[in-house]
Amino acid sequence: MKSPIKESNKFRATAELKQMIPRGAVVDSFLFFGGHVEFSLASAERFVVAHTHKYVVYEFWHCALKDAPRIANISKSLFPIDDPNTFYILQENWPKYADPYMRSAIFFLLNRCSDSGEISAGHLSQQNFNPLALSQLTNFNPNNFYITLDRQEDLIINIQQATRGEYLFLPVGSFNYNLFEQGKNKGYEMSTVHHTKLYKTLEETHKKWILLYYPHPQLEKLYGRYNIKMINKYGQITANREECEEVLIANF
Repeated sequence: MKSPIKESNKFRATAELKQMIPRGAVVDSFLFFGGHVEFSLASAERFVVAHTHKYVVYEFWHCALKDAPRIANISKSLFPIDDPNTFYILQENWPKYADPYMRSAIFFLLNRCSDSGEISAGHLSQQNFNPLALSQLTNFNPNNFYITLDRQEDLIINIQQATRGEYLFLPVGSFNYNLFEQGKNKGYEMSTVHHTKLYKTLEETHKKWILLYYPHPQLEKLYGRYNIKMINKYGQITANREECEEVLIANF
């Protein structure tokens, strides 16, 4: 099952994740947005509980699980976007529409028409809103996948309260030092990861966990005593740092 949503984080480590997580295992996946890795795991007989504390993200997937063709039809009726100003106005105001299926349709439309894949940011680029994307949404019907809305805004608290899965999985993406976070503009769908707090939280948990990052020197300093695998652009393990595109970190 392929995700109908375009993501800026295009991870290639899925094959290695399937080696690490056995069939039948239950995985609590956090920072859920586009779900490319999660749907691949679910299609391969891993049970994925996808966590988000962003209501707009939860609502889109909740509606898609109930009636994906309805979202596809509404979004198709809104395309093309003839005036770039309309696109930017939608980015600012889309959660204010009253109907959840209209909001979900605009979520899909903005994602597919944003060059970054973000809903509330990015520049207009309409080539990714196409028949293939609409078909993927229309036929969206995943197995072994569950979406859940975490009530806390704090990712750390939500990780600590996760009880269902045998594995914690976080496709984090880029590492940063969280400088000047206060006052940064964030879109309705965007989450902030405090990377040092995440490290300290995972140090204290007894569950098995896996992180997926892009390479950064600080990762080895923080997680040097754990199992670190470098992944190249083909999704294969590599020992060559220059070929490293992604980093898998696990406590097992």
